[in-house]
Amino acid sequence: MRKLTFIFYILTAVSLGIILGIIFGIAWMDIVSQELDGEYFRALKTMGGSGVNWIDAIFRYCVVLLVNIARVLGISYEALNIWVFIIIQPIIILVLFFWVLALRKKIRLYKQID
Repeated sequence: MRKLTFIFYILTAVSLGIILGIIFGIAWMDIVSQELDGEYFRALKTMGGSGVNWIDAIFRYCVVLLVNIARVLGISYEALNIWVFIIIQPIIILVLFFWVLALRKKIRLYKQID
């Protein structure tokens, strides 16, 4: 039963995240879409074209979202890319890695008690 509840919570969280991401992405595109054509085209030119349409579509959506977020924050698209993918993402990966190690240690301790 716990496993089913856990799966339900994960699916709910992922679904909610996707829905909120789409809603906020559309809202930000509407709010800050003025005078951004040059930034969009400059950012979209970085795409090499994977040849897979759905990957290219997701990439374009993410680029537009990053350009809008960068505009709201008052920084460039490139600076936001550095913050997200060079600084924030590795920190999150390390935190999750150490969290998994701590949880494994707890599991081992609980198994020893039983």
